[in-house]
Amino acid sequence: MFKIMSVIILGILMIGLAGCDLRTPEIQGTVLDAETKQPVEGAWVTATLEVYSKTVAGDVHQSLFVGKTWTDKEGKFVLPQKDFKKPSFSVSYGIKVEGLGVKVTSAGKRGWKSIKEYGRKESMNIFLDPLKDELKIEEGYSSEIRWLYEYCLTGRVGLAMPAVEGGCDDKELNLAIAEYERFLEQHKRPAEEGKVKGYSIYMEQLAYLYEKKGDLNKAIETLKKKIAFIEKRGLLRHENWQKEKSNIERKTNELQQKIKKNKN
Repeated sequence: MFKIMSVIILGILMIGLAGCDLRTPEIQGTVLDAETKQPVEGAWVTATLEVYSKTVAGDVHQSLFVGKTWTDKEGKFVLPQKDFKKPSFSVSYGIKVEGLGVKVTSAGKRGWKSIKEYGRKESMNIFLDPLKDELKIEEGYSSEIRWLYEYCLTGRVGLAMPAVEGGCDDKELNLAIAEYERFLEQHKRPAEEGKVKGYSIYMEQLAYLYEKKGDLNKAIETLKKKIAFIEKRGLLRHENWQKEKSNIERKTNELQQKIKKNKN
């Protein structure tokens, strides 16, 4: 079962780097469940380097993609050292590193560890705690699955540049789908009571993930569930939801035509 947790390691590094390129350390880590103290296998790890520069127009921030990997059966991961050419900022007063972020995604858990400064190599243990229920809906769980969705469709880790070479692979796509399915199932009842904002949007995003995977029947099934959901909520009395239903039906017909074409 794919797990999702989010661990963010944020080092507040205010080191002037004018006149040199940017280099990240090699990061060796072990991901452990905070409750059981057991290693977490199959967690997805990504890293970004946050930099900024003071310019005549104000502070300019940029996020650079460092790397991605998965934890092994012992919960271990390694992110190799990486060099970057300094981003070019017009009329800049030097570039500074704002933070090094390592995000680990696994089933509904996350934790943070910060590093103030680093050398060529960093080692750490990361203990993961469950997301609180209220965060799952408002700012934690739902934002995490949106982040996975955007990565799978664009290849970008947040706002990091450049897009990940090769984009989202099959394992990452399966992770995103599993998380969307888990989220929608866990929050189905409160969503029907109007307590989960954007629930129907997550349904449609899951359909697009199914389409990307090539499972067009699952995509159609999910879109039809979205129509049933908005009908049950009584939302079709509003013109914007009537247009939304028409758009979903148009997309459903498009997918059905693709299925017929593939059979021929």
